[in-house]
Amino acid sequence: MAAPFVFVPQADTSTQYGAPYHNYYYGTPQGGPSPFLPPNSLPYSSPYLAPSDGPRTPNAFDPNSVLWPEETPQYESPYTASWTPLAPRQRTNSWHGPAAARPGSPFLQPTAPAFLHAHSNFNKAHKKSVSWDTTPAWAKNAHPYLNAGVPAQIHPWLNAEAPSPVFHFDLAHAAFLPLQLVSTNPPQSAVVGTTQIREHAFYPPSTRLRILHPRLPFWPIDIALPSTAHGAPPISLGDVLITLHRAMHQRITHADWATLGKEDEQRVTHAFTARCRAEAVRSGVPPAQLRDREVAVRNQGVKRVDFLLGKTVFLGLSRAREDPEGCLRLVTM
Repeated sequence: MAAPFVFVPQADTSTQYGAPYHNYYYGTPQGGPSPFLPPNSLPYSSPYLAPSDGPRTPNAFDPNSVLWPEETPQYESPYTASWTPLAPRQRTNSWHGPAAARPGSPFLQPTAPAFLHAHSNFNKAHKKSVSWDTTPAWAKNAHPYLNAGVPAQIHPWLNAEAPSPVFHFDLAHAAFLPLQLVSTNPPQSAVVGTTQIREHAFYPPSTRLRILHPRLPFWPIDIALPSTAHGAPPISLGDVLITLHRAMHQRITHADWATLGKEDEQRVTHAFTARCRAEAVRSGVPPAQLRDREVAVRNQGVKRVDFLLGKTVFLGLSRAREDPEGCLRLVTM
């Protein structure tokens, strides 16, 4: 039995590989070097165009001039030009760089970093220039332009108009002992640390101060730190507290005692006796030695703090309208 007739077309080299559609160009055998580049006339600016002896074209890097054959090009060729290094950019902020602008002041940068004090970074031999901080942490506005017309600010622990509930300083204690409340339940206090002692007492910073008290009219307390090669340092919280404590524990003279009236003599004597007895109790000696300890304190004589008549707890400093600039009043209770 003969097989059925099956038509088999002749093979075509242009369609021997299956494709979803036929392209006339790729379906036609080409005799060029590459079947993937269709013949096309290259433009005059193509980098693949072979050099010719025709007239020169204008330099692409100088659109405002046409160079003639005898002229020297002003710019390098784009294929031989060298790289030009970029200009150095500003260094970004680091731990030792200036801080960012504070909220509310997008156009002004803050002043000095947060704390004063010269210090050596990483290398003990490296010495940094001394600069006194002008922006205490408790200041509301750090930038001087924002403080234009605003009264001078005082440290919260020195503000007698709003005494701090977490700060306690009794000028009657023989030892310098400013306390800070660290816990309320149970109540617990700790001695003020060095960090707080170094904080500025005023902002803008002040370098001179006179402290007055109505019970101490003959003993104004002056604070003026010695100037250094970098200028006078600003008065700190510790400068105020230490100077007050030292001034209050100076012994009075016979001339000072003679200025008192009979009533004032009795009141000062009573304050003196109470202070000596309290100091003996605070010393922690056994009860049998309290009398001897009190006598030892009495032998040191009457001090200026006794003129406060028992009101020895420091509340702060206040300003009176009649006082000149740079003078503050000591307030105690």
